[in-house]
Amino acid sequence: MKKLIRNIIYFLLTIVLFYSCSKTDDEEVESIPLEPISTQYVIENDSIIEFMKTHFYNYDDFNGLSSNSTVELIIDTISGDNSGKTPLFDQVTTMSIDVTDENDDVVPHNMYYIINREGIGESPTVADSVFVSYKGLTLGNKIFDSRKNPLWLDNTTVVRGFKEFNALLKRGDISTNSNGTYDFNNFGLGFVIMPSFLGYYENNTATIQAYSPLIFQVNMHTMNTADHDADGINSIDEDLNGDHIFSNDDTDSDNIPNFRDRDDDGDGVLTADEYDVDGDGVADDTDGDGIPDYLDNDES
Repeated sequence: MKKLIRNIIYFLLTIVLFYSCSKTDDEEVESIPLEPISTQYVIENDSIIEFMKTHFYNYDDFNGLSSNSTVELIIDTISGDNSGKTPLFDQVTTMSIDVTDENDDVVPHNMYYIINREGIGESPTVADSVFVSYKGLTLGNKIFDSRKNPLWLDNTTVVRGFKEFNALLKRGDISTNSNGTYDFNNFGLGFVIMPSFLGYYENNTATIQAYSPLIFQVNMHTMNTADHDADGINSIDEDLNGDHIFSNDDTDSDNIPNFRDRDDDGDGVLTADEYDVDGDGVADDTDGDGIPDYLDNDES
């Protein structure tokens, strides 16, 4: 019954899917000259660490949360009456994300997060659809985006740090009320602090300056596993190189990435019709060359 309710909610709300955290949005975006990624990261990471050492969040308000409640994140400076507060720096967990720079070198980027309630259900992948409420802040405590009512987002369209953090949270359970409304219980919630390359980097908008580190608070109400091209392969499994970037996996070089391509190898046979013909749960490899048929346009 819960699965049916969840699916009904998903299909109704995907009709009005929003992309508020996407790199492309209706707001006018001005791209300024690119800074070297490795140099810019060092500058921003130093500023984030300094920020975390001198600021705290309202952690006391998150103690004793009820199963379906949330608390709005508030960050303030450690000074005066707040001089005894525990700094963010002493509370965060660090996660490293590999970023490839303009020279094709890997530059690990740290993002820092706190999970206030883990959640009790399944975690989304970086490819899935998520039903979330959230708030976005700059290090200057300026709110640039906020959604108190949850909405569906496609993790493949949002900025890198947002989807990577989403995957650390777990969804909650859905309960229905006698009046037909529904509640989400024990859903995951927390917040993340990220350098700009995991956000909007050089894009300069009316609300976010270029090269701005960002903070997102997220409430992970529920999620749905995504198969964007309905080919029977979950979208996360079409990220062949495992870099969590879906646009660069294009087996047949037709400018349609695999997760949106119903014929991944361009052989004229739909992926769904050659992925697992014998039904054993394993991708078929007719010619035994180590390349599954759905990615091999010469499997004979």
